[in-house]
Amino acid sequence: MAGLELHQRQIQSQVQVMSQRQIQALRILALNSADLTEAIYKEAEENPALVIVRDGRIGRKDGTRVAVPTARGEYASEQFQSALESAADSRTSLQQHLMSQLNMMKLSEAEQILCERLIYNLDARGFHILSPVSLLDKKDRRQTPGLLESCIEKVRQLDPAGICVVNMEESLLVQARQREDAPPLALFILDGKMQLLDPPRPEKIAQKARAYCESQKKLFAWNGEMQCGQLDFSEEAAEKALAFIRSLEPFPARNFSVQETHFVAADVCVEEDSGSSEHSGEWSASVSGEKRWTVFLAKDSLPQVALSPEYARLAQESGSGEKPDREQLKKAQAFLGTLNYRQSTVLRACAEIVRIQEPFFLHGPGNLVPLRQQDIALRLGVHGTTVSRMACSKFLQCKWGLFSIKYFFTNAAGKKSSAVSRDRAMSELKKIIQSHREDSNASDRQLSEELARRGIAVSRRTVAKYRNLLQIESSYNR
Repeated sequence: MAGLELHQRQIQSQVQVMSQRQIQALRILALNSADLTEAIYKEAEENPALVIVRDGRIGRKDGTRVAVPTARGEYASEQFQSALESAADSRTSLQQHLMSQLNMMKLSEAEQILCERLIYNLDARGFHILSPVSLLDKKDRRQTPGLLESCIEKVRQLDPAGICVVNMEESLLVQARQREDAPPLALFILDGKMQLLDPPRPEKIAQKARAYCESQKKLFAWNGEMQCGQLDFSEEAAEKALAFIRSLEPFPARNFSVQETHFVAADVCVEEDSGSSEHSGEWSASVSGEKRWTVFLAKDSLPQVALSPEYARLAQESGSGEKPDREQLKKAQAFLGTLNYRQSTVLRACAEIVRIQEPFFLHGPGNLVPLRQQDIALRLGVHGTTVSRMACSKFLQCKWGLFSIKYFFTNAAGKKSSAVSRDRAMSELKKIIQSHREDSNASDRQLSEELARRGIAVSRRTVAKYRNLLQIESSYNR
């Protein structure tokens, strides 16, 4: 009986240890890069069997131990830092400057939330960090793509001009449109034709702009005749346009403090396979579809941690009196195992996302296909909550920008069109309305029929729902 009781205790103890490891693995999986970095350093400080081999943000560690600084060391460091920073940055941060203006505006609760998210999503130049569409909360029905566009315009009206944009080219265009003295030729060049400024000589700019319009007139279904017909292609007009463009600020937020700016780093990157092996390795995957894609974990997003070679050797050579050393080694190995599990799960899940959402990676936003977290879970052979933890607070970088991984999970547009996502249906609906300006009173039924001709079968009531989400008025009000 005593032997049986001891055997039962051993089994119970083993089950408890496995359960703790699973809990740790799931906890590590749910952490974003910043929180996981903190957890890695904390584990390395507490466990002598672990060392930080390298941290891409601060350089190579060369296997040195990570320790908590003493009070005297912290004091000396602070004094040295104070000496280096004798001239403190007393400027207002961009976020503080914008929020002071935003708080004076009369906004709805949903507008206030989105405008604040947009403001805190700006980097030191005033450009978007994350793609704005990824800031929408799918659980809040008030936060629609149409409301997002309206909020972007509201933030762009704040000082400084030219913020809340994707890049420098869009910033210059926004600034130019907000000024009453903008020459028509300058607006024409800034609207996606910056190549006309190379070289920045008035005679060359005038010549290239004239040649551009002549070549566009020969294209099928060209609709820019009025715009080109009203332009002055003289050298004097080109000189005025060039002088105006030079008066704009390419980085409108650079005169503000950056102390309040928070950056988000990508966890996973997706690139079209160019045939090079630059990103090949253990933490990369190749996905084949219409094109070949390389999916890889972002370099230097996490510090590299490993077992201490010296500690492992001492633990192997130690006698029975050195069991605590071997226990620390086992804990270190278990921690490294959970890290590998986390990285492997994120990589495998994102590779499946790229495989399924290839239309998005080919053509950009508005081309998502229906995808549930459960679909990825079935492909990976894991529970649905595992995929939910994997997607939590993690980001994917591709040529279209930086997106939350949760952005790629979207519902179907309707029962009759399960192969088309709501994202795709709303994008097509917006294109239809914008391309039929002359027929702006098209009813919801006519819009539904036009969508059906494009392979998207949704009812009239669904069209009305999507139109409201896009904040587009009914045909009567249009």
